[in-house]
Amino acid sequence: MEEVSSLARKLKHHLPLHQARITFIAQFILALIRSRSTDLYRVAEEFQTTADSESSYRRIKRFFADYEYSYEQLGQLILACLEIDRFTLCMDRTNWKHGSQDVNYLVISIAWQGNSIPIVWECLDKNGGNSNTQERIAVMKRVLKLIPADQIDSLLADREFIGHDWFEWLDQHNLRCRLRVKESFPVEHNGTNIAIGQLCRGVMLNQTVTWYTKKKVSGVPLYISAHRSLKGLLIVVATSKPETMITDYSRRWGIETLFGCLKSRGFDLESTHMTQHDRMDKLLGLLTLAFTWCLIVGHWKHGDATFLPLNKHYRPAKSLFRLGLDILRRVLKNRCASGDAVTFEGLLNILSRS
Repeated sequence: MEEVSSLARKLKHHLPLHQARITFIAQFILALIRSRSTDLYRVAEEFQTTADSESSYRRIKRFFADYEYSYEQLGQLILACLEIDRFTLCMDRTNWKHGSQDVNYLVISIAWQGNSIPIVWECLDKNGGNSNTQERIAVMKRVLKLIPADQIDSLLADREFIGHDWFEWLDQHNLRCRLRVKESFPVEHNGTNIAIGQLCRGVMLNQTVTWYTKKKVSGVPLYISAHRSLKGLLIVVATSKPETMITDYSRRWGIETLFGCLKSRGFDLESTHMTQHDRMDKLLGLLTLAFTWCLIVGHWKHGDATFLPLNKHYRPAKSLFRLGLDILRRVLKNRCASGDAVTFEGLLNILSRS
């Protein structure tokens, strides 16, 4: 229980909750890391307590059914862990089915070290479908309560996050964005509406072309850049700073890496049997704390992601997240090698940057 108490004291500075709630959150995060699963019974088996697993399981179910915490305070805790003052944001969805029920998250994350860290999310009330403009604006307003617009370098999003009202709202709020669009999307060129793919038809293989005069895309003046690779044509639109549009957009892959870490390569998010939206939102909050800790520990131990040794396929054998997760699990399961200087208190100090 000493590890639980130590983590609870660190969390208490940012989450002013009742002590019993803070202790539970600390207990749950440590059990998540030990079990590498969101199957609540498997998490309960890893609780460090004298109670049996059934009692811990009932305690977990009561927490997700009855208790609340502030997502804004949780976001502030995540920002305090990162200690950065400029932000590249990624927006995307992830969804899956549990039986006949759909789980459909809309997530905005902070790109960092080849990965990204959730900062705001919403479990959508729809059957696996795309978000609408109102839902996107709602989550962005929550982001702006945590991060001022002038500290956001870019908002990156894929082809499903498009539309006149959405483009216009981003422009009105001075949010620099890099949004991918489909080739069939309309653009006004020389006074005529054409498909944006037709505008980009002259882009050659391995070539990037940028238009430095704004064109009306879905009725909103935006810059356009296109790059053609062996995989096809990538078209990005942006509100400002056209010079780096394609390069900036490449960082969007960090949120795909995040989803992989939360699922098969990390905490097996799809193994949870919960489907109620409010409970899934709470679960992702606790997962985010565990994920952030793992990523920070990996960065502390191994440095920037760009310096990781590559395998024969020119990819890192393990991500910073996975390296950090392995360190935390080794320490928590008391399997430190002889002479290993890493201690639990040391890992806590890394989380709080103290």
